[in-house]
Amino acid sequence: MTPPDLLELGHLRTTASHTISLPHLSDLLRFVPAGASYDDYAVAVVDTNILGRPTHTGRLRILRHLRELYGPDESVTFRLLRELYGQAPDELPLLAGLLAVTHDEVLRASWPAIAQAGEGERVTSETLGDTIAAELGPGLAPATYAKSGRNVAASWTQTGHLTGVRAKTRSRVQAGPAAVGLAVTLGYLAGRRGTGLLDTVWFALLDATDLDRREALDTAHRAGLVDVRAAGAVLEVDPSPLLARAGRGAGGDA
Repeated sequence: MTPPDLLELGHLRTTASHTISLPHLSDLLRFVPAGASYDDYAVAVVDTNILGRPTHTGRLRILRHLRELYGPDESVTFRLLRELYGQAPDELPLLAGLLAVTHDEVLRASWPAIAQAGEGERVTSETLGDTIAAELGPGLAPATYAKSGRNVAASWTQTGHLTGVRAKTRSRVQAGPAAVGLAVTLGYLAGRRGTGLLDTVWFALLDATDLDRREALDTAHRAGLVDVRAAGAVLEVDPSPLLARAGRGAGGDA
């Protein structure tokens, strides 16, 4: 049985009706200071209306979406995002994508279509919708799969994996040390170790080639986010430095 404290992939379907809302997340992180409680985020969105939503219902809806995708609370995953955003705010698109994929199964189900597309190749919302349908099965109506395809197309554009407005093509993201550190740490929290940390959906989102993988780890190591040691074919990657900064030791929650 999976230990209760092991990070598991979520099964929310927020992107069936919405994008990953990167602009709203960015505004929220700029306005609300690090260390704030969920209530502070809720007040900022609903009462102060920092996101400029015209109705109370709309403010509650976007707050729910953001909570489902990112969990602006005391969860270790959000604390990791918050810590890394403070160090590298320019990496937020990929950091957000890593957390959204963790929690949202519709976005995650669309990833194979992105992963299999070559750089510059056209990726349509229809292809994404069909991929989601193939991954999740007949649990949603055809119209929902079609809408999901459009939402995830916009979401992957926000993360940088697609470019274009109407006609979208695959682009390769350039992962910085913060994104690498988060990808490795999420894999670690999910129970992966050693080279297994390079074989996760999170590391796949970094678009690192086989030749780039070690250099990607070294960038995170030089940034003080993870410890990397190699002896022959044995690779040890320890995210304790980042976990400690996010308020959690490698052995348990703070």
